[in-house]
Amino acid sequence: MLLLTHILFSVFLGVMLFKADILFFSIMLIASIIPDLDIHIPFFKHRGFFHSIFAGALISLIFIFQSFSLSLAFLAGFCSHLLADSLTVAGTCPFWPSQYRTKFGFIRTGKLSEQIFFVVLMACILIRVLYILN
Repeated sequence: MLLLTHILFSVFLGVMLFKADILFFSIMLIASIIPDLDIHIPFFKHRGFFHSIFAGALISLIFIFQSFSLSLAFLAGFCSHLLADSLTVAGTCPFWPSQYRTKFGFIRTGKLSEQIFFVVLMACILIRVLYILN
């Protein structure tokens, strides 16, 4: 899944599940792109360690010493990435190092299916925000 779709999916989950401040959402958005840093780290395979619940929990422990809320925001954003990738045909291995792969597989990265998913997310976010404002 592409970067903007991951960010938008995180926004979607954030507005649907949480009533929080801008810092919470900012942490969530940043965390939603962290798993794809493995593309730029030579020792890690893409959709390996950084695409696991273990990595998200480990990194979120850093925030728990600052604030439980920030730790929750990080974990929610990180897991939103894993959930979004599980919607792709490639799936992801959330229980790394286990090779068990979750894939509900109807989205092809960068293709029409992802573009349609993006537009649906935008519409849902808009409807939710308008509902909140009324």
